[in-house]
Amino acid sequence: MINKPQLSSATFTFSQEGNTSGTTEEYEELIIEADSSLGIDADGDAFYVFKTEGWSIDEVDELKELTDRIALILPKKVKK
Repeated sequence: MINKPQLSSATFTFSQEGNTSGTTEEYEELIIEADSSLGIDADGDAFYVFKTEGWSIDEVDELKELTDRIALILPKKVKK
């Protein structure tokens, strides 16, 4: 068996203009990290870590849209 490098983490940074209430900075940043000690590819399941100083959303579905975008980029889990 050939040893292949293992993807153990990936970082995604999203940015947008601050909210209209002025309760955040002019620009907002959300960092989502996908981490796995087993490896994100193949059978490894990743967990997400959200980091922000102030990220505004209008609807909960907006967070799902971001994680769906990440899922399109990360390797797919192999089904047995």
